[in-house]
Amino acid sequence: MASLKSKAVTSVKLTSISMLVTSVLQIAQLLILGRVLGPEIFGLIAMVQIVIQFSQLFLEMGITDAIIQKEKISKIELSSLYWFSIFVGFVLFLILFILAPVIALMFNEPSLTGMIQVVGISFIILPFGLQFQTLATKKLEFSQITKNEILATTIGVLLTVYLAAFTALGAWSLVYGHIVMSLFRSVPWVIAGYQDAETRPQLVFSWKAIKGFVSFGLYRLGSTSINYFTTKIDQMVVGVMLGPVALGYYSMAMNLIMQPVQKLNSMINRVAFPVFSKIQLDKRKLRKTYLLITTMLTSFNAPLLAGVIVLAPYAVPLLLGEDWERSILIIQILCLYGLFKALGNPSGSLFIAVGKVRWSFYWQLFQLAIIPVVVFLAGLSGEIFVVAIAVGLLKMLLFYVSYFVRIRQIIGDSLRELNLSIVKPVVHSFIMMALLYLLNSRLTEVGAVGIIITDAITGGLIYGVLMVLNQRELIVEVKGFFRKKTLVKQG
Repeated sequence: MASLKSKAVTSVKLTSISMLVTSVLQIAQLLILGRVLGPEIFGLIAMVQIVIQFSQLFLEMGITDAIIQKEKISKIELSSLYWFSIFVGFVLFLILFILAPVIALMFNEPSLTGMIQVVGISFIILPFGLQFQTLATKKLEFSQITKNEILATTIGVLLTVYLAAFTALGAWSLVYGHIVMSLFRSVPWVIAGYQDAETRPQLVFSWKAIKGFVSFGLYRLGSTSINYFTTKIDQMVVGVMLGPVALGYYSMAMNLIMQPVQKLNSMINRVAFPVFSKIQLDKRKLRKTYLLITTMLTSFNAPLLAGVIVLAPYAVPLLLGEDWERSILIIQILCLYGLFKALGNPSGSLFIAVGKVRWSFYWQLFQLAIIPVVVFLAGLSGEIFVVAIAVGLLKMLLFYVSYFVRIRQIIGDSLRELNLSIVKPVVHSFIMMALLYLLNSRLTEVGAVGIIITDAITGGLIYGVLMVLNQRELIVEVKGFFRKKTLVKQG
């Protein structure tokens, strides 16, 4: 357990570095592309990103999670899985190439055809290094992972921004940037993986050896693909029903909310899965760890999103320009979605870790029957903010439905503790937000930059004081977490 604690703490520190660097780069790319290209071209970029991200799920096929979840894996299993992943990558490229015109027709944007066909090249590249990265994750060896991610993201973002700002490529900038980023993400792992005799794949293939992995992976794939569909259905509806300009506004708002939220989540959730896997047979430890992670996520995300609500009217015109003012209200509304999206993420790691992949799959099917209907009905209004309200309220409702039908079956009845882990940080964030609104009403001659800086400092101080007064136990837990004293306590 001590070794696990030490590795987990080191992993969190390294993923924190990766999170900070990559989130800054990606947010900078988001803002620059939005300012340079405008809402309509940004809407096209959002359509390409939907295809890339959805295809990425099929590339992994849930097999990466299967490798991490299984305690011991033979050489023949790993070798067979490696060649199988490469085969899947080639098949995925061919499918995208053939279906690109259909996808473009669905969005009523013929220019998407060529972009989708070219971006599919990345799915030939990525499988060659994917398994080596997965094995490093399984061992909680995040040092090389952090270096590779920072390198690949930096090069990809710089190239994308350069092409968007200094050429006439428009949405194609993202396509070329993504392919180059895929190369730099895969090549270092290929070099390291083939140099290590332990991870170097053999020229063998056995379907019998990987049949169990593929079965596990298919359930995971079904769950994650449906989850992705239900997560992105709002953007699909906006793109198809309201067009690329509306999608540009909505996608920018969603990205500005979810980029920092997802990075904060990944810092904890990325380590949570292997940790949950190690303690999967101990219900008490699972409950304690799940509640701790929920508290930490709420305490990170609630004040961040409250700050976004306060600062959006000042930051959006300053960073993106006057053309993007329509997205301010959407950003503020989607903060509710961002919070409960963040809180729902640990449950995925929890269920995979205890081998309940089918439960997640059935849950995603349940959501598939509800979310598209709600979003479609909201889209009939023709108003983006109605869609934003609908997805936010629905995400909050589904979080608690998930607890009652799934989570408490694993960790036991913990509704009171779960509510406390959420309510305290949310109340603190509302107090902070109210005080900042009062402060801003008096800062009439400071300007947007002055208000943003003042609110950031003041808000941090207010929330920090409230945490010291009302969440001392969490502060102790977090200190112990980073001092290698405890992640999951014994006794």
